[in-house]
Amino acid sequence: MRAHMTGLLMVLLSTGIGAAAPAHDVAFWRAVAHDHYTPPRGSDVPALAEELVGLLSSPDPELRDEIAYSTLTSWIVQQKILDAAALRTLGARLLANMARGIGDRDTDSVFGRSFSALVLSVIVARDNADPFLDASDWHRIETAALAYLAAEQDVRGYDPVKGWMHSAAHTADLLKFLGRSRHLAIDGQRRVLDAIAQKLTTASVVFTHGEDERLARAVLSLTSRKDFADAAFTAWLQQTKPAVPEHPTVAQLRAAQNWKNLLAKLEVLLANDPQPSDAAAAARTSLRAALKTLF
Repeated sequence: MRAHMTGLLMVLLSTGIGAAAPAHDVAFWRAVAHDHYTPPRGSDVPALAEELVGLLSSPDPELRDEIAYSTLTSWIVQQKILDAAALRTLGARLLANMARGIGDRDTDSVFGRSFSALVLSVIVARDNADPFLDASDWHRIETAALAYLAAEQDVRGYDPVKGWMHSAAHTADLLKFLGRSRHLAIDGQRRVLDAIAQKLTTASVVFTHGEDERLARAVLSLTSRKDFADAAFTAWLQQTKPAVPEHPTVAQLRAAQNWKNLLAKLEVLLANDPQPSDAAAAARTSLRAALKTLF
């Protein structure tokens, strides 16, 4: 844990974090959303985007999900009205947010961390489609994503009043798009796999809000790569299976169930591919061998 947090703090110290812009009221943002997320004529869009990043920490699901996340997603990957410079500035703030309050449990601070990871996934998706991140930019995000997945202690999924927390699922989305990147090295594939396994086997809960499927999709992104490291994937499956002794602890049973759920979801995803690549077919062969020991 300490090593992961040290890496994350080093990432944050290397980024410049600007102050948030003055806030507009909710009526302003509702009007933007109603107008298909079109910013008002003459707006300073990067400044508005910085303001939206601040709203990601809100416990109000309208401000956080329907306004901040949805508007940023539209501006980043749909309308593409934020340029590379603006996205780098946003990325720096999002990286800082992922460390704010880390280690807390059952507090509202999780929203800022979790939704910052989710918006970073959108930025990486934009880079995958229209490259603008250089290798150092990308590795900064990769390092922070892996560190955050390990360090986040608040793994709640959903609250009926405040909405989605979903830190594991949102980080899985970030890993999914990192897994599709041109910048991911072959040895980096195993780092992603190990980070996912660690989260599943050390989490304080059995995930019940779709986190296992989202993490499976992050693994799936690796199996879709032309440089998929099949031997490393097979070794990971064989080496990572949690041990369940005759008289297990609750933690051991929880870890085994999370692992079993991940592999089952991954099998479903691979089975539903009508034209699997050679790499995906090889991954499924290894996966099915691992599943035989679980069912």
